[in-house]
Amino acid sequence: MAGLFALACVQVTLLGLPSGFTLPLVPVLVICRTLLGVGAALPDVGLSRALRWALYGGMALDVFAATPLGAHALALLLAVLVVAALTRRLRVERPAVPLLAVLVGMLIYEAVLALFLHPGAIDWRSYLILVMLPSVVVALAPTLPLFFLLRRLLRGQL
Repeated sequence: MAGLFALACVQVTLLGLPSGFTLPLVPVLVICRTLLGVGAALPDVGLSRALRWALYGGMALDVFAATPLGAHALALLLAVLVVAALTRRLRVERPAVPLLAVLVGMLIYEAVLALFLHPGAIDWRSYLILVMLPSVVVALAPTLPLFFLLRRLLRGQL
Protein backbone atom coordinates (compact mmCIF):
# COMPACT_ATOMS: atom_id res chain seq x y z
CA MET A 1 0.00 0.00 0.00
CA ALA A 2 2.80 2.42 0.87
CA GLY A 3 4.47 1.64 -2.45
CA LEU A 4 1.30 2.53 -4.38
CA PHE A 5 0.99 5.82 -2.49
CA ALA A 6 4.64 6.64 -3.22
CA LEU A 7 4.22 5.72 -6.87
CA ALA A 8 1.06 7.83 -7.13
CA CYS A 9 2.92 10.79 -5.63
CA VAL A 10 5.77 10.34 -8.12
CA GLN A 11 3.31 9.94 -11.01
CA VAL A 12 1.39 13.10 -10.20
CA THR A 13 4.35 15.31 -9.32
CA LEU A 14 7.30 14.13 -11.41
CA LEU A 15 6.12 12.20 -14.45
CA GLY A 16 4.40 14.93 -16.42
CA LEU A 17 5.27 14.90 -20.10
CA PRO A 18 5.79 18.02 -22.24
CA SER A 19 2.56 17.21 -24.08
CA GLY A 20 0.59 17.73 -20.87
CA PHE A 21 -0.03 14.05 -20.23
CA THR A 22 1.27 12.10 -17.27
CA LEU A 23 2.89 8.70 -17.52
CA PRO A 24 0.15 6.55 -15.90
CA LEU A 25 2.28 4.09 -13.94
CA VAL A 26 -0.32 3.31 -11.27
CA PRO A 27 -3.08 2.30 -13.72
CA VAL A 28 -0.64 0.23 -15.79
CA LEU A 29 0.70 -1.55 -12.69
CA VAL A 30 -2.81 -2.25 -11.43
CA ILE A 31 -3.86 -3.73 -14.78
CA CYS A 32 -0.68 -5.82 -14.92
CA ARG A 33 -1.36 -7.02 -11.37
CA THR A 34 -4.83 -8.02 -12.51
CA LEU A 35 -3.41 -10.10 -15.35
CA LEU A 36 -0.94 -11.81 -13.07
CA GLY A 37 -3.65 -12.45 -10.50
CA VAL A 38 -6.19 -14.01 -12.84
CA GLY A 39 -3.45 -16.07 -14.49
CA ALA A 40 -2.29 -17.53 -11.16
CA ALA A 41 -3.20 -20.87 -9.63
CA LEU A 42 -5.89 -19.25 -7.46
CA PRO A 43 -7.46 -16.61 -9.72
CA ASP A 44 -10.03 -15.45 -7.14
CA VAL A 45 -7.29 -14.62 -4.64
CA GLY A 46 -5.31 -12.88 -7.38
CA LEU A 47 -8.36 -10.86 -8.40
CA SER A 48 -9.03 -9.78 -4.82
CA ARG A 49 -5.43 -8.58 -4.51
CA ALA A 50 -5.73 -6.70 -7.79
CA LEU A 51 -8.95 -5.05 -6.58
CA ARG A 52 -7.14 -3.94 -3.42
CA TRP A 53 -4.34 -2.50 -5.53
CA ALA A 54 -6.94 -0.66 -7.63
CA LEU A 55 -8.64 0.76 -4.56
CA TYR A 56 -5.43 1.89 -2.83
CA GLY A 57 -3.80 3.16 -6.02
CA GLY A 58 -6.94 5.02 -7.04
CA MET A 59 -7.37 6.63 -3.65
CA ALA A 60 -3.72 7.67 -3.69
CA LEU A 61 -4.14 9.25 -7.12
CA ASP A 62 -7.26 11.05 -5.88
CA VAL A 63 -5.36 12.47 -2.91
CA PHE A 64 -2.30 13.59 -4.85
CA ALA A 65 -4.10 14.78 -7.99
CA ALA A 66 -6.74 16.72 -6.05
CA THR A 67 -9.61 15.06 -7.88
CA PRO A 68 -12.93 14.08 -6.27
CA LEU A 69 -12.25 11.35 -3.74
CA GLY A 70 -13.10 8.02 -5.31
CA ALA A 71 -12.96 9.03 -8.98
CA HIS A 72 -9.66 7.32 -9.79
CA ALA A 73 -10.48 4.43 -7.47
CA LEU A 74 -13.81 3.75 -9.18
CA ALA A 75 -12.23 4.07 -12.61
CA LEU A 76 -9.48 1.61 -11.71
CA LEU A 77 -11.88 -0.83 -10.04
CA LEU A 78 -14.10 -0.90 -13.12
CA ALA A 79 -11.09 -1.33 -15.41
CA VAL A 80 -9.81 -4.22 -13.27
CA LEU A 81 -13.16 -6.00 -13.32
CA VAL A 82 -13.52 -5.72 -17.09
CA VAL A 83 -9.91 -6.76 -17.78
CA ALA A 84 -10.25 -9.71 -15.39
CA ALA A 85 -13.45 -10.85 -17.05
CA LEU A 86 -11.94 -10.59 -20.54
CA THR A 87 -8.62 -12.29 -19.73
CA ARG A 88 -9.72 -14.95 -17.27
CA ARG A 89 -9.19 -17.81 -19.75
CA LEU A 90 -6.17 -16.42 -21.63
CA ARG A 91 -2.50 -17.19 -21.18
CA VAL A 92 -1.25 -13.85 -19.89
CA GLU A 93 2.42 -14.54 -20.61
CA ARG A 94 2.01 -13.70 -24.27
CA PRO A 95 3.18 -10.11 -24.95
CA ALA A 96 0.00 -9.15 -26.79
CA VAL A 97 -2.22 -9.89 -23.78
CA PRO A 98 -0.78 -7.19 -21.45
CA LEU A 99 -0.81 -4.67 -24.29
CA LEU A 100 -4.45 -5.36 -25.16
CA ALA A 101 -5.41 -5.42 -21.48
CA VAL A 102 -3.82 -2.01 -20.89
CA LEU A 103 -5.49 -0.68 -24.03
CA VAL A 104 -8.95 -1.79 -22.85
CA GLY A 105 -8.31 -0.89 -19.22
CA MET A 106 -7.06 2.60 -20.01
CA LEU A 107 -10.02 3.33 -22.29
CA ILE A 108 -12.39 2.37 -19.47
CA TYR A 109 -10.32 4.29 -16.92
CA GLU A 110 -10.28 7.47 -19.01
CA ALA A 111 -14.00 7.22 -19.84
CA VAL A 112 -14.96 6.91 -16.17
CA LEU A 113 -12.67 9.80 -15.24
CA ALA A 114 -14.25 11.91 -17.97
CA LEU A 115 -17.69 11.29 -16.47
CA PHE A 116 -16.46 12.34 -13.02
CA LEU A 117 -14.30 15.31 -13.98
CA HIS A 118 -16.40 17.01 -16.68
CA PRO A 119 -19.68 18.26 -15.24
CA GLY A 120 -21.38 19.15 -18.52
CA ALA A 121 -21.99 17.31 -21.73
CA ILE A 122 -18.92 15.66 -23.20
CA ASP A 123 -18.10 15.67 -26.88
CA TRP A 124 -16.95 12.04 -26.89
CA ARG A 125 -15.46 12.14 -30.38
CA SER A 126 -13.15 15.04 -29.54
CA TYR A 127 -12.40 13.61 -26.11
CA LEU A 128 -11.47 10.27 -27.63
CA ILE A 129 -9.09 11.85 -30.14
CA LEU A 130 -7.56 14.53 -27.91
CA VAL A 131 -7.41 12.82 -24.52
CA MET A 132 -8.13 9.11 -24.52
CA LEU A 133 -6.01 7.93 -27.47
CA PRO A 134 -2.87 9.89 -26.48
CA SER A 135 -3.28 8.68 -22.91
CA VAL A 136 -3.52 5.07 -24.08
CA VAL A 137 -0.45 5.45 -26.30
CA VAL A 138 1.54 6.89 -23.40
CA ALA A 139 0.36 4.02 -21.17
CA LEU A 140 1.35 1.34 -23.68
CA ALA A 141 5.01 2.39 -23.71
CA PRO A 142 5.95 1.05 -20.24
CA THR A 143 3.47 -1.84 -20.24
CA LEU A 144 5.69 -4.77 -21.17
CA PRO A 145 8.69 -3.80 -19.00
CA LEU A 146 6.40 -3.19 -16.02
CA PHE A 147 4.49 -6.43 -16.62
CA PHE A 148 7.62 -8.59 -16.72
CA LEU A 149 9.21 -6.74 -13.77
CA LEU A 150 6.06 -7.16 -11.69
CA ARG A 151 5.81 -10.83 -12.66
CA ARG A 152 9.36 -11.34 -11.47
CA LEU A 153 8.82 -9.44 -8.21
CA LEU A 154 5.56 -11.21 -7.36
CA ARG A 155 6.67 -14.68 -8.40
CA GLY A 156 6.22 -16.23 -4.95
CA GLN A 157 3.12 -14.24 -3.99
CA LEU A 158 0.84 -15.16 -6.89
